[in-house]
Amino acid sequence: MESDRYISVKDTAADGSSQVVVVDMHQGNSVNRRPMKAEATLMNPAENIIALKGSTEGQTGHFVQVFNLDSKEKLGVYQATEQLVFWRWLGPRMLALVGEKDIYHWNLEVANSTPEKIFQRSGKLAEAGTQVISYAANSQMSWCLLTAISTQDQGRTID
Repeated sequence: MESDRYISVKDTAADGSSQVVVVDMHQGNSVNRRPMKAEATLMNPAENIIALKGSTEGQTGHFVQVFNLDSKEKLGVYQATEQLVFWRWLGPRMLALVGEKDIYHWNLEVANSTPEKIFQRSGKLAEAGTQVISYAANSQMSWCLLTAISTQDQGRTID
């Protein structure tokens, strides 16, 4: 969970249709359901802003859209060139996207912005089979921490 305010999940019905369900814990656990084909959703911890991640047929990377649910405004759209394996909100309008090779920060305060490459994964962090479990940055965005786990022996030990 990113915060104690929102919980968002993708729900797939028996007929195969999908919807995004958002529970606002500060509004009496009110439930908002929207039909969407997103593979994953991430609510902003402070504002009623949702990020949606999915795949586009014929594209190799993930597609990300960000919406302000209060104003019904689309804040950004991005077609990544790689699969995104982890994401999280770093600030009120800063979204971190961790790809298979690179890490990006997307400043959604700036209209029509695109994610900026911050650094490239290297060493064990770049190896196939490494699972990213956390990402953090300080408030000035001057340092970043990528945390991951991997195993060389089919899960008996964790590196």
